[in-house]
Amino acid sequence: MPFQRFQEETLTIVAADGRKLSARWWAGINASKYSVVFIPALAAPQGYLRWFAAYLAAQGWGVLTFDYRGIGASKDAQFDFTVTLDDWVNLDITASVAEVRRRTGTQFLGVIAHSVGGQLLGQSPVREYIDGALLISAQRGVPKLFQGMARMRTHYAYMVFPLLIRIFGYLPVTKYTLPQACPNQVLLQWIRWGRIGVFTDVNGENVEPRFADYKSPLITITISDDDYAPGAAVEALARLYVKATVRHEIISPQNYGLEKMGHFGFFHRRAPQKLWSQVEGWLKQLVLEADLTKS
Repeated sequence: MPFQRFQEETLTIVAADGRKLSARWWAGINASKYSVVFIPALAAPQGYLRWFAAYLAAQGWGVLTFDYRGIGASKDAQFDFTVTLDDWVNLDITASVAEVRRRTGTQFLGVIAHSVGGQLLGQSPVREYIDGALLISAQRGVPKLFQGMARMRTHYAYMVFPLLIRIFGYLPVTKYTLPQACPNQVLLQWIRWGRIGVFTDVNGENVEPRFADYKSPLITITISDDDYAPGAAVEALARLYVKATVRHEIISPQNYGLEKMGHFGFFHRRAPQKLWSQVEGWLKQLVLEADLTKS
């Protein structure tokens, strides 16, 4: 689709512990009515989200994207060796959502969580005051939920990544690992989640009961050809949101004139406008459902 330019603002968010995070803000004309925060995938700098973010802003949404500490423009070599998923959950997501609330006082504050973002949302303190959530390819990483080569790739990551970290002191960026660098402790904690099949904090405590605190509307999307987030894994994560009103949607690339979409294709700058328009419509439905819940 032709990209419609919409002015973005680059900013720095300061988390509660003083850590500075790189972020981008799009001030859609209806930001005071409805705004969203993107919670990105593992080891994925926020740049891949900018095209869909700008599209939503052109439709009136206030939109914020950010880099987790240790990722993209939020890297800090002096401190990144200590970063854990708990930091992303409790500090980075919280600070990003608070920034949007501070800027807009918006009536509807939602999140769009991609991949691991959907896992982090259910653990984060924001789970109790978010008005609605759209999860795109957000899954559990338990190998038995995957099939064929995808299952083998998951086992490979859980077995080989820790060995590479031990040998090199970090996970090398290659086509056989991850396309971007990621803090060691984040990766090891993420691997533990997949191996034991339970979300735990850095001390090993089960945090899955936290997901029940999310009670707002939720839409979870499965991409039919996404073997990084197959339907069984997406549905397994959605089941943790036991007190949410959950709606499942399936997106098939062929319905939008595409041969494939995969795990990141939804966010590509040339994604069909028909696709983004439909998903923006689902976001508007979340706004309506949230209004009914509040009334």
